[in-house]
Parts: sequence; C-alpha cells; structure tokens
Amino acid sequence: MKISKNFRKGCVLALAGLLAIPCLSLMRTQAAGEIDVDARCSLTVSVDKTVLMEGEAAGNETLLQYKDDFAKVEIPVSIYRVAQVDAVGKYTGIDAFQGMDFTKLSSETTAADWMTLAEEAKGLLDGAQTKPEAAGTEHVKTAGSGSTATATFTDLDTGLYLVVPEATFNEMYTAKYVFTPYLTALPGNPYATGGGTGDDAYGTGEDRWEYDTTIGLKAAVEPQVGKLIVTKTLSNFNETLGCVSFVFEIIGRDTDGTVVYQNIISTTHDTADTQSVTEDIPAGCYVTVTEVYDGPSYTYDSPTIVSDLYIWSDAAIEAKEKGEGGAAIENAAIPVAPFVNRYDEGNRGGYGVTNQFERDEDGGWKWTTSIPVTPAPEAE
Repeated sequence: MKISKNFRKGCVLALAGLLAIPCLSLMRTQAAGEIDVDARCSLTVSVDKTVLMEGEAAGNETLLQYKDDFAKVEIPVSIYRVAQVDAVGKYTGIDAFQGMDFTKLSSETTAADWMTLAEEAKGLLDGAQTKPEAAGTEHVKTAGSGSTATATFTDLDTGLYLVVPEATFNEMYTAKYVFTPYLTALPGNPYATGGGTGDDAYGTGEDRWEYDTTIGLKAAVEPQVGKLIVTKTLSNFNETLGCVSFVFEIIGRDTDGTVVYQNIISTTHDTADTQSVTEDIPAGCYVTVTEVYDGPSYTYDSPTIVSDLYIWSDAAIEAKEKGEGGAAIENAAIPVAPFVNRYDEGNRGGYGVTNQFERDEDGGWKWTTSIPVTPAPEAE
C-alpha cells in the first residue's frame, strides 16, 4: 500500500496573499479628472511572508514547513507595458499585445475578468517570436525584511502593465513557489478596486488617479518530487527452478520523522542479471529500503537494509547540472539502494506478484499488480 498523502497528487497549496488589481475606472474619468499621460509613475509589488498556508487549521505541520521557507526566498519580478492609455482612460495595445481587446473594460469589470486578460497577455508574451523588452526587473527579498517584503519600480510611463513574478525554489529545491501574473494600471484608481476584496469591491473607494500604486503577489507552492533507484543483482541463477522474485519495502520520513511515503516494490528474474526499479518520492525526505523477501533458494550477499537515503528533487539535480543553486545542492544526485543475492543450492522455486493500492481522485482505491510470470516446477 502506498502512503503518499498529498504529494502524489502534486497538490498545490494556496498561500493567503494580498491581491489588489489597481485598474482604471473608465466609467468615472470625468469625476476623477483627466489622466496626466506624461506623468512618471511607480509600482510597488509586495508579499506578506508571515501569512500561513491552507493546512494550518488542520494542524498539518508538514505543509507548514513550506511557509517557513517562503520567508527566505528571493522572487524576481518583471513588468511589461502592454498598452498605452489616453487622458480619458482608453487603452490601446502595443507591441506583441496589439491584438488585445480592452474596449469592454470599465469600473464593473470583475477581478476574474482582469485575470483572464492577464492570462491572455502572458500567453502573448510567451508566444512572441521577438519577446518584448521588460520595462524593469526587481527582486522581492523576503529574508531579513519585516512582515512584508517589497520591491519598487520607478520612472514608469502611464499605461497598462503585465506583472510577471518568476517561479522560485527554496534553498534545498524541495518546494517551488509559483505566482499569478497580473495586469495593473498606472495610474490606478481606488474607486476601481474599492479597497475591498472579491468581485464586489468596485465602486466603493475614492475616485482619484494614483500614480504611485502597490499590488500584492499571490503565490502557491508545489512540493517537489525526486527519484530513488532500487537495484537487485543476482550473482548466479538456477535455471531449473525458474523465475524468482524479491520484494522490498520503501519508507520515507520527513525531517520530523513523520512517514510521508510507503510502498512495496519487487523484481522478478529469469537469469543472473541486475534489475532496477525507479520510484518517485517526495523530495526532502529520508528513505529506508528493506528487502523483506529474498526468494526461495536464494540468500543475501549484501545488507538487507539501506537507510538514510536523502531524496533530492529532480529540480535540484537539474540545477546542479546547470551550475545553479549554490552550495546547498552541491551533493544532489539520485540515491541508489543496491541489493545482491546468490543461489544457495536449495531446491525451492517460485516467484512473487506485487499488489499496489493507491487512492484515486474519488477517494477510492486503485489496484495494480506486477505482470505474473509462470514459474517452473520445483526440482525433485
């Protein structure tokens, strides 16, 4: 039976965050006055590094460790000007974003609508043959700052900007923090955002243009996985007895000793050879592999337990190969648990079948089994 908690499903845990979309209120431009399209603007992006993730209420300490790491990261943020704005608040797309339709934007445009536009802009940015030049790139450094970390872009033209925070790993590459891209307007208008939250926040703030605005980053964390290789070598083999199976139990524990992964695997041999099984396991845990069944008429030529194998994430190994990541991952590699057996002159034959049960999306159990091999009759 596999015990994989939330890791197998690659759960994404939302970090509570500040979300402000300072968009223009096109229907209120006369009350707010005309926009000074030649004014210089600034944009501050912030993140509250002390907010807790979902899972705290359930007492899930394993998940909360990612919140702690989030207070130690550096988040690169780039901004791209996607549209210019005229004195009455009308947008016109520029460069790779010329095809975007901004004509329906108004003070009644919902947060969901703004997010849809942001996703469209991000798609155009990623798909552009010649990528537009960023209007600026800054880094939000959470380490050493107060409860809120910020970075500020200055001397910006008026217009509509796409804010693109870059995905960021923690030091050990066991967690990847990903961020939602935003569209934000310079200048902003409190009336458009209302100072509240959700789609009903519009129309309650003060109706004025703000040329220096602040937005919060919305983040999510993706726990990373890594690989473990278990090898079984037969130094010799009795063809008369036929196929033989070996069974291993894998247990992974986090740094607090909590079991976060458990599984049974096997190898089946029809000759003297080396076989390997590769398992995906939550990164950052320590694994113990135990050979729990050695096959009839075969004995051990190696220890039956391999312990304290650290699971490096695939991302850590890739970063190391690229010369990135620093000293924290300089030893990143796929761990291997090797086992060796030999024929002990016995006369018992047989093979094994490994059954595995894993939770499906509906909360039920999904059964899989290894492919059976017909055994040879026992020798007389």
